[in-house]
Amino acid sequence: MRGYSNYILFVIAIAFSISVFAQEQPKPKFELKPYGFVAYELYMDTYKSVDSRDGESYSYPLYPNFDKYGKDANKRTMLEMAAFTSRLGLRVLGPDLLGAKSSGLFEMDVMGTKQDYVQLFSLRHAMFKLNWEKSELLLGQTWHPVIVTEMIPNTVSFGAGAPFHALNRSAQIRYTYNFSPLFRILGAASIHGSHRSTGSYDAQRYSGRPDVHVQMSVGNRKEFLAGFSAGYKWLTPRLFVDKDTISTTETIGSYDLHAFIMIKPASTSVKLEAIYGQNLTYLSMIGGYGKKTGSDTQSDDYSYTNLNTLSVWGDIQQDIDNWSIGIFAGYQKIMGADDSYTSIKDYNREDRLSNIIRVSPRVVYKADALSIGLEYILTKAVYGLTWDLKHNVTETMDPVSNNRVLVRVAYSF
Repeated sequence: MRGYSNYILFVIAIAFSISVFAQEQPKPKFELKPYGFVAYELYMDTYKSVDSRDGESYSYPLYPNFDKYGKDANKRTMLEMAAFTSRLGLRVLGPDLLGAKSSGLFEMDVMGTKQDYVQLFSLRHAMFKLNWEKSELLLGQTWHPVIVTEMIPNTVSFGAGAPFHALNRSAQIRYTYNFSPLFRILGAASIHGSHRSTGSYDAQRYSGRPDVHVQMSVGNRKEFLAGFSAGYKWLTPRLFVDKDTISTTETIGSYDLHAFIMIKPASTSVKLEAIYGQNLTYLSMIGGYGKKTGSDTQSDDYSYTNLNTLSVWGDIQQDIDNWSIGIFAGYQKIMGADDSYTSIKDYNREDRLSNIIRVSPRVVYKADALSIGLEYILTKAVYGLTWDLKHNVTETMDPVSNNRVLVRVAYSF
């Protein structure tokens, strides 16, 4: 009994020592800053289009749908209201770690990850950063490196000019080094998450390799910024050739090149960007990949070939007191393939397209936490009639157009 009592006293002494030690070690201090907005939108269209989230996430007009009398059934007036772009986020300022200042960000909306899940919570950003004097390490999900935050167009509509401007949030590890206050370089490896390439859902995962990007930029990032980036990704769309009898390791690689410039003298901003690459569907752009014609082997396996896509856009805005007046314009074109191309269902984002074009003027009024925006969006799609062996369009159909009028009212906090 005496030994048992001594044991109890020993445990109490240890617990007391741990408690005292814990009290002597102050907990790291965190500063939390919630933010977000509540948004109401009303939008009207004149032509059925490729879209999602009840039309909120808009791309381009659909392929014409003619009835037996030659009437295009896609021509119709549609009206929608939505509030699920409303957003909630949390910024975190933390203690110094490993000699660096730490910070984090968590942000969500209620747009869901696809149409079936609209009005359900979806993760936008979840990442943290460590900032040293000349470098930064970022880990988590945030904008893909191709999306430079200072270059995001100022459109009223959701998507900031997508699909002309890239739309992709990816889990990634990113390291940035500042050679000087004006010049920096970054390298990143990412997995595309919900913004995947068309085709097999696990194609990037099965490749065993991430998307890799490097980027160089120069400028003070407030009045001037210019830069260039290059990336490469791999996809392994199939594990078996046919009916799960013969395995395959056929993998396709694709590159993308990206250049941008932003000039912002006083109350005027001008942004210009161009992207050229192979299978840019992971950036929500048109194109994709397919079968390399004639590549079949004795086992019925085959190789792939990419569709090349060019996307260019510009955005100009003038601020006058509480008013902002701007215009966005974009052009995107499928430039054919490097090899003879055979289409595979679901491996492309509308490979019948030749090009799409958009012009969207806007006006926005801001007063403290309230903003009211009006935007007119004209989007034209030109579909092909005939193609050569490398899927270059040789003859096109007449353009189809959608006119969208959008009103957006947001209360920010």
